[in-house]
Amino acid sequence: MREVVIVDGMRTAFGRMGGALRPFTPVQLAGMTIKGLCEKTDILNKGKVDAVFAGSASGDVNTHNFARYASLIAGLPYETSATFIEMQCGSSIACINNAALQIQAGIIDIAICGGAEAHSQDYYKFPASVEPYKDHPPTAAPRRLAPTDEDNMSMIEISDGMAVKWGITREQCDEFALRSQQRAAAAMEKGYFKDEIMPVEVKYTKKSEPVIVDTDEHPRANTTLEGLAKLRPVNAGGVTTAGNASGMNDGAAFVLMMTAEKAKELGYKPMAKWIYGLDVGVDPKEMGIGPAFSNTKILNRVGLKMSDVDVYECNEAFAAQNLSVIKEMENITGEKMNMENWNPNGGAIAFGHPNGASGARVCIFTMKELIRRGGKYGMFSSCCGGGLGVSTLIENIYEG
Repeated sequence: MREVVIVDGMRTAFGRMGGALRPFTPVQLAGMTIKGLCEKTDILNKGKVDAVFAGSASGDVNTHNFARYASLIAGLPYETSATFIEMQCGSSIACINNAALQIQAGIIDIAICGGAEAHSQDYYKFPASVEPYKDHPPTAAPRRLAPTDEDNMSMIEISDGMAVKWGITREQCDEFALRSQQRAAAAMEKGYFKDEIMPVEVKYTKKSEPVIVDTDEHPRANTTLEGLAKLRPVNAGGVTTAGNASGMNDGAAFVLMMTAEKAKELGYKPMAKWIYGLDVGVDPKEMGIGPAFSNTKILNRVGLKMSDVDVYECNEAFAAQNLSVIKEMENITGEKMNMENWNPNGGAIAFGHPNGASGARVCIFTMKELIRRGGKYGMFSSCCGGGLGVSTLIENIYEG
């Protein structure tokens, strides 16, 4: 079986909803990031990209095959295939895993994988039967994650319900959120993300001067526990607040993958080797717990203990969700999680959550932190709306 490696990754800075990246649609962000990654790695001059795998939770109202449209924006050859994968927040991890399997099988040699979201450009769908000229305004067509009302709960309700089931308190949620913000601020101060962020030139009006966006916009370095404690929960009696939940953000992230043989042939020094990836289904009412089962399933499949993994990156949908995942992993494995290894440079509570991009971001974060630490194994994961968990195990092979 052929060895699969991840050569490098690139992303935009993550913007706030209505913030610095607001003029761009998700497919535009995806296209420019793919192009930036190609230029960074010089892959189009060194070799041929066989396929693009791109994900987005909401897609783009301007196109159908998100991946194909983005690859054309990026200037990839017409011969490059393109697959659009929608697995909500885990979309780009699913892209990475699916590309790895095709590379292993010998179907392709080189792939670009990732995703994008632009909540500033969110749109509403209206039923075709609604006549817009009627006196009353049309009603937005609902987008559901499950067919029954019982299973189609809001994300906040799911977060609060998980807190009850796994015994997570409001204080624990706020402490987790503070840690995410503090770790993100420390990492940004150290310049950890400068080489992975592609500067984006933005012109907001015809007369305004272009602005370069190259810094994550969502982190709040001045966050305090006292400030978090003052925030009201979204639902009365719940634990979830605006301070201990991820934001709705704009951004894109992609990675370059290929066979180890091809990487050597083209002169690359890969960051990581793809070891294993899978996804699992869970109760939609507890969708956030998915990574606990996808993570531990991989550990069982490859014969590793939880403590054998040096870096865990789990997308922080909500503090209550991440804390429940950790507790369930501890229940399954009988081990205690070392919290120094869990989202060591902050997570989506700090950086924000452009759904389609978040999986590729946590991939990049995992690879780079393994290199900094000299660690061996890293695992990145995400829960997915509708009741799914998706995870990937990688090994640090960087020889810089």
